[in-house]
Amino acid sequence: MDIAELINAEPSTQTLKRHPCRWPGCQKSFNRPSDTDRHYRIHTNDRPYPCNKCGKRFIQRSALTVHSRTHSGEKPHACEFEKCGKSFSDSSALARHRRLHTGNLPYKCHYQDCTKSFSKKRFLHSHHKVYHSSLM
Repeated sequence: MDIAELINAEPSTQTLKRHPCRWPGCQKSFNRPSDTDRHYRIHTNDRPYPCNKCGKRFIQRSALTVHSRTHSGEKPHACEFEKCGKSFSDSSALARHRRLHTGNLPYKCHYQDCTKSFSKKRFLHSHHKVYHSSLM
C-alpha cells in the first residue's frame, strides 16, 4: 500500500472512537471510557485533584503534578542543546523552547503577501497588531 492509499483508506475499526461524550451537544468521542470520563469533567467542572499546598483543584492528576512543581521549583525537563542550561517544569514548555534552537516556526501569518512565521503564538499576535492592525 503506498502513502496515498494509506491516507485515503477507510479508518480501521481499531481507530474508531466508540465512546462519545454524554454532554448534550458535545460531539467529542474517545477510544477509551476513561478518556470520556476525564473529558466529561470539563463540562461538569469536577476537579477531584487538589493541591495540598494552595488548594487549587485540577481535572487531571497530571495537571496537578505539573502545578506542584511551581511550589517545589522542580524543573525536570532540561534543554539538551549545548550551553543552553534551561530547564522547565513541564514538557510542553520545553517543546516551545526548543523551537528557538531549531528554527521551527509553526505560527504563520496568513495575511495576503505576508510570509512571516514565528516560534510562539504571542509573537504572531504582536506582529498582527503592529503590521496588520488596519486590516483587522
